[in-house]
Amino acid sequence: MMHEPGLSLERERGSPDPLHRVSSMPPLFDAHSHLPRVGALEDPVLRRDHRRVVCGTCEADWMAVVAHAASHDQVIPMLGLHPWFMEGAALGWASRLEALLRSNRAGLGECGLDFARKEADRGTQESALRVQLRLAHALGRPIALHVVHAWGRLLDLLREEGVPPAGALVHAYSGSPETARQLQAMGVFLSFSGDLLKPDRAGAREALRAVAPGHLLLETDGAGELERLFEAVAGLRGIPVAELELLTWENGSRCFRELMA
Repeated sequence: MMHEPGLSLERERGSPDPLHRVSSMPPLFDAHSHLPRVGALEDPVLRRDHRRVVCGTCEADWMAVVAHAASHDQVIPMLGLHPWFMEGAALGWASRLEALLRSNRAGLGECGLDFARKEADRGTQESALRVQLRLAHALGRPIALHVVHAWGRLLDLLREEGVPPAGALVHAYSGSPETARQLQAMGVFLSFSGDLLKPDRAGAREALRAVAPGHLLLETDGAGELERLFEAVAGLRGIPVAELELLTWENGSRCFRELMA
């Protein structure tokens, strides 16, 4: 965590110690992350009250996500088949995913469409996404979407299948402001990662400014520092950091309400 200005002076005046002040700060919501790397150190900011959405991306890590959530109260588990792992998916994956979701309190994702590669099997990706959207509807669970170069098809599929009423977000949003407006009108939350801070991501920063307060979420995507992201985005939107922290906590609590009740 970044050191606060004047911390040593405040200690001399008898102010509460830093750990007390950490606990009194607004809670944090990390809308998209993955299983921690073996041996990775926990971000010290996570001593604060927080929730962290942890997504599985293929059948090989579903049980690990479930186990991680069982041992970490702040973790919200999500299980899905990512478009990158379509080729390696064994027959019957959807039935096994449904069974696991019925026996565990978890959402759908990370799943979606990624048409960045020319060789991408678009039909298979779309079929898998339909399956997972329908599971989200049937089980009353939120869904986390990965979308790259497939915004038109995503909008089409959401219109055809419907946005799951339990909650839906697009993680690491990289679409246009106009697509952002269409998704928000459908009730979809939009989450932004530290990727938008790269010099060549001016479009993402423009989209960030176009997102209504009630649909905005932030994420680490399993990398980067959450607190620094909040500071940068607060600057881009021209609001206090604490206000942004509370806003995204409230939005995350709405998007994932079925898994936080």
